[in-house]
Amino acid sequence: MKAKLYSLCTLLLFLSTFSLRAEAFFSGYAGIKSDIYSNPDSDDGDFDPMLCVQSYFAGQLNLSRSFLVRGEFSVQTEDIFSSGVFNNTEAIFCINELSATYVKPFLGNTQYISGFFGTFEPIGSDVFLQRQFGMKPITSLLTESWLGLRGAYIYPFYGVGASYVIHFDQKPIASGVYIYKNHADNDDDDDQINFDWRFAMTSSYLTVDFAAGIGFPLSHKYNGSDVILLIDTVYMHTGLEVLLGNRYRNSFFAQVGFEQMPLKSSDDSNTLKDSEMYLLLEPRFTAKDCKIHLSFFNFPDSLLDEGNSDIAVKKLIFIEDNLGINLAIFTDNLYIRNKTIIFGLHTTLSFPDKYLFDLKIKSLDDVKSLFGIGDDDSSTEYNVKISPFLTMPIMSGDLHVMLQANITDIKDDGWEKAVKLNIGYKAQL
Repeated sequence: MKAKLYSLCTLLLFLSTFSLRAEAFFSGYAGIKSDIYSNPDSDDGDFDPMLCVQSYFAGQLNLSRSFLVRGEFSVQTEDIFSSGVFNNTEAIFCINELSATYVKPFLGNTQYISGFFGTFEPIGSDVFLQRQFGMKPITSLLTESWLGLRGAYIYPFYGVGASYVIHFDQKPIASGVYIYKNHADNDDDDDQINFDWRFAMTSSYLTVDFAAGIGFPLSHKYNGSDVILLIDTVYMHTGLEVLLGNRYRNSFFAQVGFEQMPLKSSDDSNTLKDSEMYLLLEPRFTAKDCKIHLSFFNFPDSLLDEGNSDIAVKKLIFIEDNLGINLAIFTDNLYIRNKTIIFGLHTTLSFPDKYLFDLKIKSLDDVKSLFGIGDDDSSTEYNVKISPFLTMPIMSGDLHVMLQANITDIKDDGWEKAVKLNIGYKAQL
């Protein structure tokens, strides 16, 4: 991996030596968020505070009108209080993206030729839509993340690769192809080469971002013997993001897809597990003084918990279960000196270790069984969370504050284990 990173850095330095006819311009974003909550492993009745921090930095350097370089980095720490505020604390540092893009007008359209290392414009994140069409974010409040600009996503264009995208200047349409090599989570843990096609468009009442592709694991073993190359399985991945309507009126937002589905010629059981499917359906309603978003979600395990150390890299702010419903009611009609303040409330019902196809509700008894009512099976679990939140502008950024209370944990373990405070700040540099 180090050799690949050195190669990419060398390429970026080489490209930056080309003639720069325009003055270089830099723009960027930075964010930091702290989570304060009680240690779940502490004794009952004791409040043992923990402090974990997430932060990121993202920047874009326009070296000329035709060439730009992007980078994004994130850090997540272990509990700072456990080792002392002024002592070393274990942390995960991640290079989310390093990329270089050459922009070339061509026959009334614009071409984007990119080389990248890391996660590049993943499907399910509106980073691609913002870069291509200059539009404001449209993704759900549920998928907001403090590990970078992109938030949660269905599947990434991840690894070392290149892309070619053409933007049709006469219409808000963009399409492109991606080729990249990564170490994917396939059956044999082999390196994998991937090919993807992407299509995106936006209009007054419809926004679409779609991608689909296949991956080929590069195996060099067959029945225990070394071979030059063996490809006996193809992995398919796809993702779709749709907004019917727009940000200012009643609309419907949806995301659906999956990251890895094996297709084996010798296996008739080529099916997708619901634990690997990403699904988010969200009708949005706009009233005079408030907005209402009702979200139904089925998130894969890979979205909720990642990392190769004791630190669980949480991509989502407050969703910790795979399946559930969230009701967000908020207003952005509050103002202080012409600056908008957002205040609202999330109410979430979720089920740990349950997925979409586990919901076999045909009668009232099935509903009671889902919540463990009249059932001796104590393994039935669900969580009810209430999360008021506030966003207000301070200087060149926004301050975010959220208080989360798990009602079911208050009943079982007391308030000490049920409350979490999130404080964050995002700024444009």
